[in-house]
Amino acid sequence: MSVSAVIFYLISAFILGAGLLAVTSRKIFRAAIWLLFSLVGIASLYFWMQVEFIAAVQIIVYVGGIVVLIIFSIFLT
Repeated sequence: MSVSAVIFYLISAFILGAGLLAVTSRKIFRAAIWLLFSLVGIASLYFWMQVEFIAAVQIIVYVGGIVVLIIFSIFLT
């Protein structure tokens, strides 16, 4: 197996693990943190595929906007 395939499988396993923990977590704050890790993993997959613009948009819009909005709404309620 090549190094590229190993990197892809490691990133994919990280994304799947974080996504599974985000869905099965019983505490909403921890679920939001696992969602953050999953979205950062997807951005790292975009960086690995050398699509830097989409990775930057992923980080700015989803990690920077949606996850922060979820965390702030949790703290305010």
